[in-house]
Amino acid sequence: MSKNNCGMIKDLLPLYADSVCSEESRKAVAEHIADCDECRGELEKMGRDIAVAGENDISTIKRIKKRILIEKIVIIAAVLLVVVIPGIIMLNLWFSMDCTMDYEKYNLAENVRVEEDADGNLWLCKKNSAVEAWFIYPDLIDTAGNRLTGENFDRENACAMSFTLKQRRLNAVADSLPLLFEMDISSAEERTMIFNKADKEHIGTLYYYDDVSGTDYVLWERK
Repeated sequence: MSKNNCGMIKDLLPLYADSVCSEESRKAVAEHIADCDECRGELEKMGRDIAVAGENDISTIKRIKKRILIEKIVIIAAVLLVVVIPGIIMLNLWFSMDCTMDYEKYNLAENVRVEEDADGNLWLCKKNSAVEAWFIYPDLIDTAGNRLTGENFDRENACAMSFTLKQRRLNAVADSLPLLFEMDISSAEERTMIFNKADKEHIGTLYYYDDVSGTDYVLWERK
């Protein structure tokens, strides 16, 4: 093909480079660039331009993916700091709080008693489920029924005392899910001295006080 046809061939070069020209045009371009250094050079430039553009596109896509990944990591970290971690801390604090052991649920009528020894000392005895209690909360009661924690309590006329067993809320939740948790409850009895002979003289009655229901259960009365 004559070099005078370079104009037409140059018009076909983009289609030839993309392999979208007809078979006839492809043969014409191939025959021409075999003898025409100028057109062959133009085709080579197109090939280099296309290759460079492809490398730039890949590099750009990689940068975009990397930036998206970093943004996701930042968002997840922010969610952990703002929601998840404080939530875990609050849940842990909630489980660590104490709560009253329900008198009927834990059968405290059978598992808690007050015993007077030969020396006249009073002991609070706990067994089975009552052993789970980690704290014994005492409270004085006056002759009018007012408690030490109330505003009208008269210390001079204190005549009775109550005890409330407290346990960790985690234990209470576990006790409510017997199929998921098997509590290893010791059958051994625990004894705690609550009054010696001299200190108990002004106390006539000892109660277990369920401060949730507001109910007193008699544990011991002076004979």
